[in-house]
Amino acid sequence: MILIDRITSNENIELAIDKLKKNKGSKTPGVDGICLKDILEDKAKIIMRAQKTLRSNNYKPLPVRRSEIPKENGKTRPLGIPTIFDRIIQQSIKRVIEALIDKKFYPNSFGFRPKRSAEHAKALNCNLINRAGLHFVVDVDIKSFFDNTNHKKLIKQLIKIGIKDKKIISIIKAMLKTEVVLPNGEIVKPEKGTHQGGILSPLLANVVLNELDWWIDSQWFGKRLDREYKKQKYKKCALKRCGLTEVRIIRYADDFKLLCRTREGADKIFKLVKIFLKERLKLEVSKEKSKIINLKKKSNNFLGFRIKAIKRRNIRTARTFIGDKAKKNILLKIRAQIKTLARIPTTTEAMKFNSIIRGIQNYYRIATMVNIDLNKIGYIISKILYIRFGKGSNKKDIMYRMRFPNYNYKVWNIDNIALFTLEALIFKIPKHYSDKNYKSRVDELKESIEEKLYVNEYKSNPKWEILRAEVRFKSNSKCAVTGDYISGNNRYDVHHIISKQNGGQDVIENLVLLKPEIHRLLHSNKAHEFYKENKMYQKLLKSLSEKK
Repeated sequence: MILIDRITSNENIELAIDKLKKNKGSKTPGVDGICLKDILEDKAKIIMRAQKTLRSNNYKPLPVRRSEIPKENGKTRPLGIPTIFDRIIQQSIKRVIEALIDKKFYPNSFGFRPKRSAEHAKALNCNLINRAGLHFVVDVDIKSFFDNTNHKKLIKQLIKIGIKDKKIISIIKAMLKTEVVLPNGEIVKPEKGTHQGGILSPLLANVVLNELDWWIDSQWFGKRLDREYKKQKYKKCALKRCGLTEVRIIRYADDFKLLCRTREGADKIFKLVKIFLKERLKLEVSKEKSKIINLKKKSNNFLGFRIKAIKRRNIRTARTFIGDKAKKNILLKIRAQIKTLARIPTTTEAMKFNSIIRGIQNYYRIATMVNIDLNKIGYIISKILYIRFGKGSNKKDIMYRMRFPNYNYKVWNIDNIALFTLEALIFKIPKHYSDKNYKSRVDELKESIEEKLYVNEYKSNPKWEILRAEVRFKSNSKCAVTGDYISGNNRYDVHHIISKQNGGQDVIENLVLLKPEIHRLLHSNKAHEFYKENKMYQKLLKSLSEKK
């Protein structure tokens, strides 16, 4: 099936809108001042508009609104906010192309990918330290990655990875070249970079750095040898005998670590990576932030965790703590919510406090020293709560007792809601990623309605193919419902006016030519909402209802 047909299908666009509904960003307007809730009154109209836009050859997105997000070091991070309609277009494209290209990404890339998370990245990092003994980390920081991505290089990488549909490429080009409205009202046209905040940006970032992932792999474990080895350990021994530098990469979006066995190997890889990024990917490395770290002596920060190889019983094992910056952020976030609670002591704010505590615990509980770190923060939080609300009590509601059944901490109650205790948690061993039970979106698409429309007996039936051609010739290649011309390169569907279950025959008089999306629409659960004034559509719809 043609890529654009999958993207413009009613099911795909509807799922894209539902995905945006769940996103907090749906409440953030673009330059047109419109939020998602403002356009959901007529969902069918939005779907039709998106289909028309995606199929047009002159798609031009509205300018992106630039917002400056403050950082810890006093600087700001530029955030590009597209309009809601452009976000629907991006989400529709992302849903389909991600399913096609995700399987071509390097296995050790965990950022913004289906069924992968920071937990998997942290688990692999510790595993390479504990079991492989890789204690030298090359910490590379790419200077303003999202702002410096080369457009020409990115388009070439998209084509190479499998996105060869010219229409989709032209839409992505238009998105990359979208004008930006700065906070002061000035309009600029970017020559490089992707809009950090756009839905497609994380996926495009993975496309750009996927080339780096596989290049690093080719330096060690992916190196081709004269003979094949059945087991990995035998290949490793052979690679060591060849004198190659052992290196492994773990990447989460633009944050990646290179783990090496020796200092000499780390120095060599560091130089090569800087050259590769500059010459192949047109990206600069930050000299101040990029460095080589010996985990036996110093710790390294990754995804909010501080990691160090500590000696225990003559064995170096990874010990993970909550990062120093992360601890400051946790304290600031909880303090701010306590201040709000003191001002507005309502159930809503108390539940928000509990959700903040729950989110912190769920993310950081995979750190081996999480209890020590959170006990220190929890002590400060308890003091603040005592100053604001007085002494704690043993009055615990059912939600608290369910989450913390074996803890006996004093708690504070706001509007009969017991505030959760930050330090009440148990360390959780991080899980490694496994695709054993993972079902990719490619498989989901194959099992969707569009694939079920075709009866197996027709796929290899020459007589049916001849009949399809005759129906197309008779209708002048025009859809019976929309009247749109279907060119030779586009897929078309043939529909039975009277179904075969109701006695309909494979004859030209009982067949009509339809665009695939119209055929899917007829068989969907919401078919009655569309084309109310179209007599042909209503006739076909009536034939389906008779079948039921």
